[in-house]
Amino acid sequence: MRSRSYYALVASLPGLPPHFDVDRVPITRPRLMERLKMLDATDSAVVEQWISFTQWDRQVIDRQDQDVIETYDQLMLEITNQALRELITFRMDTRTIITALRHRRAGLPAPVGMGRWVEHVHRNYQHPEFQLQGHFDWIAKFDACLAAGDALSAQRFLFEVNYRTYSRMAEAYTFSFESVLFYLARWEIIDRWTTRDAEAGRQRFQTMLTETLGEYAHLFK
Repeated sequence: MRSRSYYALVASLPGLPPHFDVDRVPITRPRLMERLKMLDATDSAVVEQWISFTQWDRQVIDRQDQDVIETYDQLMLEITNQALRELITFRMDTRTIITALRHRRAGLPAPVGMGRWVEHVHRNYQHPEFQLQGHFDWIAKFDACLAAGDALSAQRFLFEVNYRTYSRMAEAYTFSFESVLFYLARWEIIDRWTTRDAEAGRQRFQTMLTETLGEYAHLFK
């Protein structure tokens, strides 16, 4: 069931740019949080679930695989809002594919993953795009960024993919809570881009490789 309409809230939010790579967010975090007070209690709880997920998702590289899987499974049990489930499912599918690309480049077996495509990736592990090019047209390009060890380009490209996907998903909703949720998802990408630090990005990229590949991480330096 769709949530109630929020005409006043949606109308009060400044439009988002067609692309994420701008110099500043269209609305500051404090002002955005203030506007979100217009949500009812049920939808406010869903927003809290999304915010909690994004905070957890940024720290996933510091967790063991089993911890990540258990947290993801628990999230999907708790979350009933369909739009939020779509957002999280897409994000975790993306993470699974990226991890598989890293493992394969290091000559490692297919990793433990989560989401809808784990078994498919395992069955098609040696295919350049895991036979998923019809669903995820970004795999080959990201793999090229990975091969080059270009942290900023890899991050930028993933942000582009996510932003484009969220924009497409948002087209199904107008002046409803779901449209607010997809607004927040895109706003988060802009916020992460505008507050990025190139050196921190390179260090995070290397950390991700080390966490994923262990002793094989040096292959991508």
